[in-house]
Amino acid sequence: MFRHTLELLLAACTLVLVASPAAPAAEEPAKGGLADVVAEVCALGRWTPLWDGKTTSGWHEIGKGKWTIEDGVLVGRHEKGEAEFSHLVTDAIYRDFTVRLKYKAIVGNSGLYFRIEEKGFSGVSGFQAEIDPNNDAGGLYETNGRAWVVKPTPDLVKTWYKPGEWNEMTVTALGGNVLVHVNGKRSAALVSDPGRTEGRFALQVHGGQDCEVRFKDIAVLEWTDLLPGPGMDGWKKRPTGEWGMVGRAMTDPANERAIAVEPGAGVIYNGAKGRTVNLFSDAEHGDMAAHIEFMVPKGSNSGVYFQGRYEIQVYDSFGVEKDKYPGIECGGIYERWDPGRGRGKEGFEGRSPRTNASRPPGEWQSFDVVFRAPCFDDSGRKVANARFVKVVHNGVVIHENVELTGPTRGGAFADEKPLGPLMLQGDHGPVAYRNIRILPLGK
Repeated sequence: MFRHTLELLLAACTLVLVASPAAPAAEEPAKGGLADVVAEVCALGRWTPLWDGKTTSGWHEIGKGKWTIEDGVLVGRHEKGEAEFSHLVTDAIYRDFTVRLKYKAIVGNSGLYFRIEEKGFSGVSGFQAEIDPNNDAGGLYETNGRAWVVKPTPDLVKTWYKPGEWNEMTVTALGGNVLVHVNGKRSAALVSDPGRTEGRFALQVHGGQDCEVRFKDIAVLEWTDLLPGPGMDGWKKRPTGEWGMVGRAMTDPANERAIAVEPGAGVIYNGAKGRTVNLFSDAEHGDMAAHIEFMVPKGSNSGVYFQGRYEIQVYDSFGVEKDKYPGIECGGIYERWDPGRGRGKEGFEGRSPRTNASRPPGEWQSFDVVFRAPCFDDSGRKVANARFVKVVHNGVVIHENVELTGPTRGGAFADEKPLGPLMLQGDHGPVAYRNIRILPLGK
């Protein structure tokens, strides 16, 4: 974090241009759905090294400091007599990601920057996850912007930071949702933040002080945005029916059971009538994590089908105390269907959510999901069922380790395969989706 006097003076002079509110009141970081799936994502993710452990290939230096590689460790050093900061910056730009590293702060202040631009005081502008040997570790600071965005109290820092030891930091950033963990404990969280959505990573050594910080095991997971635009790119033209991309969707003020929209990009909805074809992603997935945001007006219904086969129900379930049958309410894993079981017994294996976490109709909601695909041996025989490892609805865990013996009712395919598309149900009522990100997991 930059505490240098010159920066403080510059920030004070530019308050008319950049909103820099005081840091939020010290409290436990806000809980969100992403926080509940980070452990699974980190354990199962297909990590790509950001640093090769031998050279600084893929990175470049800016500012004045010294970066060396010593016994497989990346070391940044700075002397107190030099006021200019030093950063080691990735050549590549990243958008939606989970990044992790291990660090040991010997002396002086440092940080893991993400989504930065190379401009402004100190040479970079953007978010910094704070690295410090004494205070603030795991907080979020926006350089050349809002200054402190999330500043943890010293007592909270003591619960996750290990002075003088190797610490692991993880940052997940999906659209405007940002989450920081230190040693597995959530240290900062932002939801729908208006800040930058892409940029480079950088490691910092602070100007104007003696500084030595060590880094290793730097790696990244890159999430895929399924709504990159323009239009319906990323979804199968089979056709896409009335589905279209807009800039904003909300309950129609003239009809609480309909959706009104405004032009733009980033949101898809299933047309003015709210009844059209189901939508299939071009991308096919096996094991994966997903973040999905959705909105339904009063009384409406949709569903998200993993591999086009296994449904998590989207429904207006606000205020419902008891579901009509297992799996029907929002967040439920919909039932399987077999007429051969006899009249009144056709539906089976529906799973109700542990808790009804639904928000009122017209409000945006989220699912965060870790899904494992069915497994097959070399002969094609299924040897493991599909499984929802975890489903989180609006920050509340509603399912864990639920096996699915076969596709749920309404799925596009009756068989099971290692890969399949994500399917959004479009024929049951008005619905809108945004911020759909997926991440392949497993081998």
